Amino acid sequence: MLTEKECEVMNSFKKDTLMEALGLTFVPTDDECAVVEMPISASTRQHMGIVHGGAYLALAETAAGAGSLHVAGMDANVCGIQVSGNHVMMSPTQGKVVGYATLVSAGHTIHVWNVDVKDEEGNLLSTVRVVNRLVVSQPKWKKE
Repeated sequence: MLTEKECEVMNSFKKDTLMEALGLTFVPTDDECAVVEMPISASTRQHMGIVHGGAYLALAETAAGAGSLHVAGMDANVCGIQVSGNHVMMSPTQGKVVGYATLVSAGHTIHVWNVDVKDEEGNLLSTVRVVNRLVVSQPKWKKE
């Protein structure tokens, strides 16, 4: 889904953001998913050494946001308005996890995504529903 150019642009926006802190990287693919990778590190783990559930949600919202940008155009304004996840398996303690965002519905102002977070072996760790709102600029009417 995400082109090489789109990934370059989105990866350039990471400086001094949560995406940089979590080590998120946008990955170009030819399939129907927006793909984002996240290393398992001190920044993404909780006290037991596994990935923090909140890091999964941030990964998922980022992947869905990238997908909405791809669908709506890179100049769109995309805001996540709802994120809900189910963590179904404990994560590994090293390596990386990958979020695969698949579009469920694309309206004019609302996009619904399902994001599966998997380990390097393809095991499902978390499944997340993300709803994005496309913020459309309102016309500026002149009073006469």
